[in-house]
Amino acid sequence: MGQELSADPLLSSSEVEVSIALPSICLMEAISAFDWKRIERNRLKDELDRQLRQLLRSTDIPTAKQLAAELTQADLTNERLLSELFQRLDDYLSRVARRAELIPISSDVVDHGVRLVREAELDRDDALILASILAHSQNSASINKAFLTGNIKDFEKDSVKALLADAGIKQFRSTHNALGWALAQH
Repeated sequence: MGQELSADPLLSSSEVEVSIALPSICLMEAISAFDWKRIERNRLKDELDRQLRQLLRSTDIPTAKQLAAELTQADLTNERLLSELFQRLDDYLSRVARRAELIPISSDVVDHGVRLVREAELDRDDALILASILAHSQNSASINKAFLTGNIKDFEKDSVKALLADAGIKQFRSTHNALGWALAQH
């Protein structure tokens, strides 16, 4: 349920119809992705401020005054966007925490993740996600298990697909397809 996927239909589904489990590290990934957006917005703000200071030296030129007004508006819009992004992140985190079972990271999961970095050639965060999912799958009573990810580059490697298949986990790229499959299992 990363930033590429539309998680709303899944989070809105009935707990009777669909059980959701999410590695807790995925919440940190969402926060980290947001931090990059915040950094980008702050860089834009700094550049707008720098340009505005330059333009204010030329207040006798009508076009400079107009551009200064437009940059001021762009700065306000950028600030509003950052606020909206914060609100969306907070809403998402709250919805996920209420709706999904958060899969904890244990020492066994970390150890498995370290091995997966080498064996499956995954980044450390992706290896921890996969190790969490595989550990949860072993302990889950559910017969029908699925893994939804927009990270095709890493999680569709043959080694990863084999690990998921061996654990009885069906992999999906789209929320629509995963939800359709889950609902068809009932």
